[in-house]
Amino acid sequence: MFNLIRLGAIALVLLVGTAACTYSPRYDSPRAWDHEYYYYPHVGVYFHLYSGDYFYRDGIKWVRVKVLPRRYLLDRRVRRTLVIKDEVPHRHHSSHRKRYQIPPEFKHDRRHDYAEREHNHRRHIEYRRRSGHQPH
Repeated sequence: MFNLIRLGAIALVLLVGTAACTYSPRYDSPRAWDHEYYYYPHVGVYFHLYSGDYFYRDGIKWVRVKVLPRRYLLDRRVRRTLVIKDEVPHRHHSSHRKRYQIPPEFKHDRRHDYAEREHNHRRHIEYRRRSGHQPH
């Protein structure tokens, strides 16, 4: 009888503990409506991990490309990860700009750009491989 009560108590603790868990996206099981991006607030650029595409503003329109122009210098020190339910990351760009302001003393360094682009490429390939898709 004592073992049955103890087993019931353990089951209750496990049930309550798992109910309090929140969703955290994993690379091997992305939800169709969640999109993971890197956002670089110092240049206003988004990188979509799943597609490997960059989004940036060119004049008054937003552009989606595989290779980001060299005039945009990426820096891991200010990179922010966004998980949003939108395929258009810049739809809420003004709120992203306000929320992820960079410190005024920040100075980007060209030396970080190449390493960050390589990092993004590797993460994209890893993301696609874990989800069962081959990268483009």
